Amino acid sequence: MIRAGSMLSWPDEHYPNKIAIKFEGQVMTFRQINERINRLANGLVNIGLKRGDRVATLMYNSPRAIEVRFALMKAGLCMVPINIRQSTEETIYIVNHSETNLVILDQDYMQSWERIQGDCPRVYTVIVAGDAIGPNLNYEEVIRTSYPHEPEVMVSLDDLERIAYTSGTTGRPKGVMKTIGNDLARLRNDFLNQDYLTSSKDIMLNVAPLTHAARELFRKHYIKGACNLIFRRFNEEEILRAIQEEHVTAAMFVPTMIVRLILHPKVRAYDLTSLRRIYYGTSPIAADKLMLANEIFGNILRQSYGLTEATQPVLLLFPDDFETGDEEKKARRLISAGKPALGIEVRIVNEHGEEVPQGEAGEILIRGENVMKGYWRDPDATKEILKDDWLHTGDVAKRDEDGFIYIVDRKKEMIISGGFNIYPREVEQVIESHPAVAEASVIGIPDPTWGEAVKAVVVLKPGAQVTEEEIIGLCKAKIASYKKPRSVDFIKELPKNFQGKVMRRTLRDQYWHGHERKV
Repeated sequence: MIRAGSMLSWPDEHYPNKIAIKFEGQVMTFRQINERINRLANGLVNIGLKRGDRVATLMYNSPRAIEVRFALMKAGLCMVPINIRQSTEETIYIVNHSETNLVILDQDYMQSWERIQGDCPRVYTVIVAGDAIGPNLNYEEVIRTSYPHEPEVMVSLDDLERIAYTSGTTGRPKGVMKTIGNDLARLRNDFLNQDYLTSSKDIMLNVAPLTHAARELFRKHYIKGACNLIFRRFNEEEILRAIQEEHVTAAMFVPTMIVRLILHPKVRAYDLTSLRRIYYGTSPIAADKLMLANEIFGNILRQSYGLTEATQPVLLLFPDDFETGDEEKKARRLISAGKPALGIEVRIVNEHGEEVPQGEAGEILIRGENVMKGYWRDPDATKEILKDDWLHTGDVAKRDEDGFIYIVDRKKEMIISGGFNIYPREVEQVIESHPAVAEASVIGIPDPTWGEAVKAVVVLKPGAQVTEEEIIGLCKAKIASYKKPRSVDFIKELPKNFQGKVMRRTLRDQYWHGHERKV
């Protein structure tokens, strides 16, 4: 047994008066925020919550999102983060399926919650960060009336730290059970793998959702005594100005944000030389965009691959990996996911579970302390994905002669056309190499002859032009003819989830309406 969240008190003990957080003109020291975290944690215990109880959160980026996250850890409670972009039906399902007892939300989401509250009978208490309505508790009042001392809650490494629900691309969202042991292993591996350079002098920029994966980068910098800047939403010019004025040394961006920054017309007008590390992940990014990012920011980008069922880092790609005299290898590695992180075992296997030869595609299997405990209340799905201690990811990849791993695509997103297997990401990479293209998504659509036909959905750079024939011709010249798109649609913006991942299923549904997809 260990004391819950004990590591979170370390910066208060070593840097009590140092600035911990800046947010919209608000400045908080480590002593101030740690006291608020303790008060909130003690308040949750006083309400009657017990070790392991589930608490759902619906919050935007602000210091409160961090206070809630850390308070739940110190109180030994299990967090159920809700994505603000989820549908009403999904939110009701997640709250009920997780057997959530209490909900903490920002005032902005109160009306949304009131519409579904009657459908979530297990929730007996709601804490509102803002003006509490009716029987609900006021967030600041809970903090004000609770004790500031460190909570004395003991937990086991096998206790649940979080139930993170998948995006539901293959049906109902699944609740991924992450333990305290998973969380500590991830933190330890992060420091050993890549964050030994982080120090109390760093300024970390946080703009991705802090209720989800981005919170880990916040926490690592927080524990080291660094200052964390929090932004509620992403705005290119606001972010560029902050980097220059606040002398930001580290930032985490999803690939979509990187693309928007490097294509911003004023990006070169700002002084970005303070940046030492840019972390990115969650979805692919085109090689030419990475080359431009390296030109603008310098060779400071660090990619981390992971998934909900096995949190990052699973694979890591470092700036040092590009320091090779072979320009062909350097260009190829731009689209690699890297090599296995310390303490993580990775296999690439065929449908029979046999290791595939170098250069051949197969499914990624993962074993390590970062792998989930299983799916909440779903033993059948757990058995399907966890076999002999190996996590079957559903991601298809291949490994080169130097050990670098390249994600080909998701098994379930593979297109089968005329009996041939086509991985959308391979086609997307060719399309995104065109100088007029900002982003592309490739899907299979119904075809009476081939079963499925390849369709490309393309977003162009501002002011750029290209024809459907040019896109198809480019693909025909670069990849096998059967992989080329048979049609191309041009749209203003691709549908994406809160993490910046393109929602291929949303695109597919538009074209498969009235048809049954048999994959």
